[in-house]
Parts: sequence; structure tokens; C-alpha cells
Amino acid sequence: MRAAIVILSIVLALLLAVGGILFFGSEKTPVPEQPSTTTEPATAPPTATTEAPTTTATEPEPEPELIPQEPPVVLQGKPVESFLIDGSLFIRAADFAEAVGMTIESEEPLKLRGADTVELSEKRLTVNGEPYVQPMEEIVYRGEAYFPLLEMAEALRYPMWTDEESGITYITPSARAFEIPENVNVPVLMYHAVSDDMWGINELFVSPSSMDEQLAYLVENGYDAIWFEDLAHVADYDKPVILTFDDGYDDNYTELLPLLQKYNVKATVFVIGNAVGMSHKMTEEQIREMAASGLVSIQSHGYTHDDMDVMGEETLEFELSETKKVITRMTGRIPYVLCYPTGKYSNLTLEVGARHYLFGIKMVGGQYNTSDDPFLVSRFYVSRYTDIGTFASYLSAAGT
Repeated sequence: MRAAIVILSIVLALLLAVGGILFFGSEKTPVPEQPSTTTEPATAPPTATTEAPTTTATEPEPEPELIPQEPPVVLQGKPVESFLIDGSLFIRAADFAEAVGMTIESEEPLKLRGADTVELSEKRLTVNGEPYVQPMEEIVYRGEAYFPLLEMAEALRYPMWTDEESGITYITPSARAFEIPENVNVPVLMYHAVSDDMWGINELFVSPSSMDEQLAYLVENGYDAIWFEDLAHVADYDKPVILTFDDGYDDNYTELLPLLQKYNVKATVFVIGNAVGMSHKMTEEQIREMAASGLVSIQSHGYTHDDMDVMGEETLEFELSETKKVITRMTGRIPYVLCYPTGKYSNLTLEVGARHYLFGIKMVGGQYNTSDDPFLVSRFYVSRYTDIGTFASYLSAAGT
């Protein structure tokens, strides 16, 4: 019995020992945390960073394609470069301004000033402060402004004519319609030939010496020899006078032109359309040179020089339109003055003439006043036998 108790005691002690080991071995000793070598602040201040600016790559607008137009446009007698851009005819603004006597006051917006003030900005065109009804595009190519030529000419009311045979378009600012200031006396003098070689009717041939004397008188006494287009601003002249020469004789080139250049005096020469280059008449080259001189305005004396008072409408249409073609092709300028051959006209002549011209000139009649009918302009006849006293009397009312 005692032995059993001893054995149980030993077994109980072993069990207690094993239980303690198992109990205490199940609890782990916490490992102390190692201090961090880098101490992070609880709240880090914002870091200032410099970001590279964001750039959006924009491709430059493609340059417009400028296609040189052939044949060139003739603007106020001068061929000018024009270009097709997207199917429309464009001209360089600087070339346009030079041809029509304007100056470029600014390019952005485009502003031209001369007889008219033209502004073009954001496709809006104004002429003398009045808006043009149609939008107009301006194109800048390599720093230079371009605009549609035909649209600009239309906005400025410049006469245009396209020659179907050559394809050339003629634009003539000086031939556009204008208001004539009223009640100004402007003596208009009628001459024919200037020569001592009198192969025809003697009285029609003013001697070169008399012509020289008369031009000197004009200059020395303050008279202003003008063209018909200058009547638009006739108030600019103290004593305006218009010198006209009928028929287009070759001595107008050989004798008259040097005298006009000597005194820097303007004149108007009326040529016969179908007589150019014929005996005693100027050649095409001579007419072209006179027109290019800057002193001579070449205008119409009919195509055949036949009397217009007996012509029907169809014949008149041919006479007047055909002469316009001939003169425009020679000079590069559309004529706007008609001188009735031998001074004869009818009411039908006046009606048809007004479709093509701005003025109609008679042979005689005396003093012209700007309030008169522009298709019944009177003249003083200067013959070989007109002395300087009579010549001076013709001029006495100028500007009054």
C-alpha cells in the first residue's frame, strides 16, 4: 500500500513538472523594437517642385499656294502680278497701292489711303467709312498682305474689261464715274495737227512755234492743264483748262509731245479706232508711248470717224465698243471720253454714248461749265490763225 502511494506521488510530481514546462514555454518574450535610424516627421511639409511648363505643340498654318496668273492683269495701264489662291484672283496690297496711287498706312489692320480710304480687317471691308456688303478675305503670305483683286475693284467701282482674245483683264480707276462739282468754268480747247507740213486743210495745222508760245503762256500765267478725270477735284485748281487734239495725227507724237514734256503740260488726244498706223496717223507704238508719258490721255474719236447723227443703235454700239477695245489694248486704259466725229450727234448717239463713256465732246460752242450736260461739252477752236490775244481770251474765265 505504501509503495503504491509513493509511486502515485512520483507520477503526480512528474505530471506537474511537465505541465509547468508546457505552460511557461507557450508565452513568447517580446522582442524590443530597434530604434529607426531615419526619423520621419508625423506630417511632412509639402515639397516645392518645379514642373516643366506644359507646351502644346501647334503646327504652323500651311502657307497658301500662290499660283502666278497668266496673262497678267493690267491695272491703270500697268501689268501687275496676280495670283490664284483657292480659285480666286489675289494681288499683293503693295502692288495695288502703287498702281492706283495709294499709300499703305497700316498692315494690321490693312489700311490704304489715296483718293479713297480702304480698310480691311477680319474679312470686313470699308470704303470711305462705308461697309462693303460682301466679306473679303485678306491673306498674309511671308509677311505681305494680299486681297482679292476683282472684288476690291468692284468695291471701288473701277471699270473692268476682260479681253476674250488675250484673256487680259483691264482695270482702270481713272475711268470710273464721279460727281462733277457744279458751276466751274473750264475752257476746253480744240486742236488737230501741230506741224508746218500742211498736207491737208491749212487752218487745222497749228505751227509748232505757236504751240510753244501758247503752252508758255499757260504756264507763265498760272493755268492748270488737266484731264477730264481731274474734274472730279476741279476745286484743287485755280485756273483749270483742258487741251484736246482730234484725229490722232502723227505730228502729235513728233511735234506736240516734246512740247508737252518741255512745259510739263497735260493734253487729251482723240484717236480714230480703224485709222491707227495709217497715213499721217500715229502708230500703235507711238500711241502707247504717249499714254505712258504721264502727260497724254488717249480717248475715243469713234471707230470709223463717220457721222454719228445718222447711225442706228447697232452701228453706234459697234462704233463705240470697238474703239474702246482698240484703245484699251494699246494703252492698257479703258477710255471714258467720246469726241463726236465732225461734231455730229443725235439723241440716240447721246443715249448709246452714255452706256460706254462718261463724257461726250462737241466740236465748238464756246465756254464749258461743269454744270453743263457732260455729253454736250463745248470747246474753243484753236486754228493756225489763232493769235495769242485770242488764245488768252479763250482762257479768261477759267476757274470762275
